[in-house]
Order: sequence, then C-alpha cells, then structure tokens
Amino acid sequence: MSGLIPDPILSHYPDFRAALTAANLPLDDVDEEGRFFTRFASAEGKVIGFGGLEPYDGDVLLRSVVVLPDYRGLGFGRDIVEDMLSLAASEFGAVRAYLFTTAANSFFEHCGFKRLAREAAPTTILSTRQATTFCSTADLLMRPLGVQ
Repeated sequence: MSGLIPDPILSHYPDFRAALTAANLPLDDVDEEGRFFTRFASAEGKVIGFGGLEPYDGDVLLRSVVVLPDYRGLGFGRDIVEDMLSLAASEFGAVRAYLFTTAANSFFEHCGFKRLAREAAPTTILSTRQATTFCSTADLLMRPLGVQ
C-alpha cells in the first residue's frame, strides 16, 4: 500500500459527490448496494482523492477514481489505483479488475490495464449500470490482479 490512508466513506459524503461531478464521473448509482467507496488522505489528514469498487465473483469493477485538483500530476492517481486493487484482492478475493473509461485510457494503461473487447468480459461486468448506461460507449479495460 502507498503512503495514502484509505478511509471507507458513505456515498453521500459531500466532497466525494463534488469531486465526481467536477470530474464528469457518474454518481447516480453510488448509493446502490454492492458499491464500496473510499477517500484517500495524506498522513496529515488532507483528502487527496477517492476510489470505488464493485465486486463480482472474483472480478471487480474499478470506478470513481479521482484525484483532487491540487494533488494531480504527483503520482497519487496511480497510488489510489494500486491501493484500490490491493483492497479488491484482499477484501473481496478479486483476481481481475475491469473499468470503463472515455478519457483516461492512457492513465489506466500506464497502471497496467489493457483494452478488452466488451464481448470478452464476464456477464457480471457487462450487466452493471456502468456498462449498460453511463459508460455504454466507453472503452473497457482489464488487468489481472497481482500483475502490473
């Protein structure tokens, strides 16, 4: 784990919702069951960013990764991704992580994700609200956990 401190949050945390809105990330379903969101803070307690997971039988959908503007470009995004993937493996037993993106392909590819044809993804991932509504035209990326 990075030096960031994960802190599970309730989805109605105002700064979380504001950060998602500012980053043009969906928040319509963040209150639904089966979602896990966390904020990441520095050792001094300053909120750096947020990340989310939806676990599905050995797979996980990574979502809502956002770094607050003052901390962008400093490597915190990659730290949040790695910490979220570590949580996915240790807490939810995930062996593969998937995500949908329309604008951050190169960032996630730098984090070890590879583009994947939608038809190659499991039904559990393809039937999520992310896949069927918010990100219906977004690229799908996948990364086996434990591999960078």
